[in-house]
Amino acid sequence: METRSRSTQFSNEGNKLAGYAIVWDSPTTISERGKTFNEIVRRGAIHLQPDVIATFNHDPSRLLGRLSSGTLRLSQDDIGVRFEVDLPDSANDIRELVARGDLRGASFTFSVRPNGEQWKGSTRELTALDVYELGPVTIPAYPTTSVGLRSRINMTKAKLALLERK
Repeated sequence: METRSRSTQFSNEGNKLAGYAIVWDSPTTISERGKTFNEIVRRGAIHLQPDVIATFNHDPSRLLGRLSSGTLRLSQDDIGVRFEVDLPDSANDIRELVARGDLRGASFTFSVRPNGEQWKGSTRELTALDVYELGPVTIPAYPTTSVGLRSRINMTKAKLALLERK
């Protein structure tokens, strides 16, 4: 299995984390095992496993939510893979770090499916991945993901603002 991270702020406040753990066609530079290369996740590459978990810093002892229990929700859209997780009471430190803007990035753990990668020079294009885990991380590898806090009040304000623009 491999792990990749990304960052950007997606601000709001509340008891739910939300953001994008994967952003389509957004390159980054990866350094692992003494090798440096560029990597891009292509649109439609993700195959979500039936029981994806959300953790903090890829630590299963810092479990934040789970797809099968309904505390983690995932969707794919034109931007990438969006997540929303209901934070447990034990995650007050994570909630505070996100609210302060100290924690802004997300990451995902994956394995490459058969024929799911193509190399073009020093760029690895990922076209078929199984995703098992995702969530906020301290040091993301990708620069374009997001994580922030959400609340019903802020969701309502955001929806009203969009309606007013029309």
